[in-house]
Amino acid sequence: MFLSYFAIVAYLLAALLLMRFFTQDKVQHKHQKSIFLLVSFAIITHALTFTNFWTTNGIFFGLANSASFAAWLIAILLFISSISKPVHALGILVYPLAALSLIFSILFPDTIGKIISLSVASHVFLSITAYALLALAVCQSVLLKIQENYLHAKKINSFIKKLPPLQTMERLMFQGLRAGFYLLTLSLITGFIFIDDFFAQHLIHKTVLSLMAWVIFAALIFGHKIFGWRGKQAITAIQMGFGVLLLAYFGSKFVLERLLS
Repeated sequence: MFLSYFAIVAYLLAALLLMRFFTQDKVQHKHQKSIFLLVSFAIITHALTFTNFWTTNGIFFGLANSASFAAWLIAILLFISSISKPVHALGILVYPLAALSLIFSILFPDTIGKIISLSVASHVFLSITAYALLALAVCQSVLLKIQENYLHAKKINSFIKKLPPLQTMERLMFQGLRAGFYLLTLSLITGFIFIDDFFAQHLIHKTVLSLMAWVIFAALIFGHKIFGWRGKQAITAIQMGFGVLLLAYFGSKFVLERLLS
């Protein structure tokens, strides 16, 4: 429990320092080392809260655990990406969300319920990794939308000045989209391999929604490559696809575990 509180504080402090840098006119990022240390500490501490996931029979992966693990994975992927790519601004969105996932797990913890086997767990981990990459692409699309609106309105503030150029922002968004799409494809394939009865396990709605999201992402990637789809079309499509994917996994888990249990 105390580890969760430490991680929450570290995530929020890192987001606050990032927000301060991007909203001030100063070019020098004097809190860069502090943010690096805070995020490193938050990620390590967050990871230590996962010890309650493991049991002798398999892995307990309820709604709260899944949300916490997904948020941690998004944070660590952003942390690693920020070493070589100009994606630091995403921390303003990602790190508070990671803190919220921990707050949710404290307030509404999972109760003892369904334990999944290690084979199915590999499919779940693959799925959540795909969600994490796609979530980063969606966060990138949110910043891109804000940047486009301010540039079109000719309202240039310090936050917009410190963001990468539009072309770079869009390229980063599609890089995340493609990586997440490939992993989503693999997760769907492994799901069909490892899961025996979709109807008995109440997974048919999740599968249908996941396939719908896969089609949206596939159409966007194809349209971008062949027809040059970009801008508002791409932003709307990627956010719509991710919304369907959220309903597929977390929406279905919420209904099954919290409303119908």
